[in-house]
This record gives sequence, structure tokens and C-alpha cells, in this order.
Amino acid sequence: MQLMLAIIQSEDADLLTKRLNSAGFELTRLNTVGGFLANGNVSVLAAVEDEQIETVLDVIRRTCHTRKRFINPLPAGAEPAHLALAAPAYPLEVQVGGATVFCFPIKRFARLRRGVSPADAPASIPTKSDQGANIMNLVLSVVQNEDADPVTRALLAAGHRVTRINTAGGFLRRGNVTLLVGVDEAQVDDVLGIIAAQCRPQPQSASAETPAHAATALVLATSRFVQV
Repeated sequence: MQLMLAIIQSEDADLLTKRLNSAGFELTRLNTVGGFLANGNVSVLAAVEDEQIETVLDVIRRTCHTRKRFINPLPAGAEPAHLALAAPAYPLEVQVGGATVFCFPIKRFARLRRGVSPADAPASIPTKSDQGANIMNLVLSVVQNEDADPVTRALLAAGHRVTRINTAGGFLRRGNVTLLVGVDEAQVDDVLGIIAAQCRPQPQSASAETPAHAATALVLATSRFVQV
């Protein structure tokens, strides 16, 4: 299983979300800016089986188009006085788009709910990349808005550092919060247990394929961890 991170233009975000959801993929959206597409954009996160990656890429290719933009050739705030003898600076036409996509191996994927041990959680999937122990892992968990505060407080009380990102839609199909927690390999189940204990299940998400769950958690391997 892979975590796909697609950075796309804002104009394509709604249609891409609709098409991926229609194809059966759950995703989480983050409003971002600048960087790879040099403009206001949206970052999309989706957990995808290895054999489905090309399917998702095909949807992205069909949806995210290149566009022409005009940019100021002068740095922001530059005074043109010292450029009086230079040729007039006209806006430059550049082509941007359509998407930048990254794939990250997922060590573990789980849907969490109260009363179920993280090790026994439904849809807990060990992946091919889960070989050996890493010193540190990154737990990326998507929780409901109303559960974000109690989960954060519980993680902090247990001595874990947490980063919060307000996100929308996707894994929990509504406004939500994404939590990032750097944790030792031996503490992963403890962190997942804290998250599961503080989150309420979503009855509307229950189905034969997807039992009612409170949060979605991805465990990513960290190749290097440095505190400076």
C-alpha cells in the first residue's frame, strides 16, 4: 500500500475529488500555496493499494490540466528606479500544472474505533514495506473535528508531540483534522490506542466493506529523524 500525495491546481480540486470518490477512493484535502505549482493549490492525500496506483494516476492525468499564467518578472517589492536604463519589464507568460505526485510506502493502515485493540483493528493491513524495525515512525491520523482536541490533549499528556493540520473531506468524508505524531517503533500501538480511545465512531461510514470507525491512521517509515 502507498500514500499518494498529489499537489494540484485549485481549479482542478473539486472535479478530481468527485472523480476519485466516484471511483471508490477516499482522500483528504489540504489547502496549500506556492511550491511545485508556483500558485495557490491543493494537496490531496490518498491511501492506495500498489496495483491501483496507475488507476489513480490516470484519473489525475484526465482531470489536472496545464494552464498559462502571467507572472511579474521583478522580485516582489523591487524598486524599478535602478532599472531605468533597462528594457521595460513585461509580465512573463509561463505554463503551470497539471499535478505533482509523490508515493510513500505505508508500513501499516488501520481504521480505529473504541474497544478494539489497534493490533486487531478491522482493515489493519501489514504491507510489503513492513520489514524490520525503524527507530522512528510517522503516524498520520485523520480524526473528526470534534475529536481533535481530546485526542491532542491525551497524546500530549502521554508525552507525545503532535502537529495538527486542518483538512477536509476524504477518509472520514467530512471536515476533519490530520494529526502528525513522530513515535518510536515500540510506541506505535500505544499512540493508535490513545487515538482510538478518544474518537467516536461514525455510524454513517458503516458498511459490509468498511465497518464503523472513529479515525484513519497511516504509519509511515522514517528513513531519518533529526532534531535540531
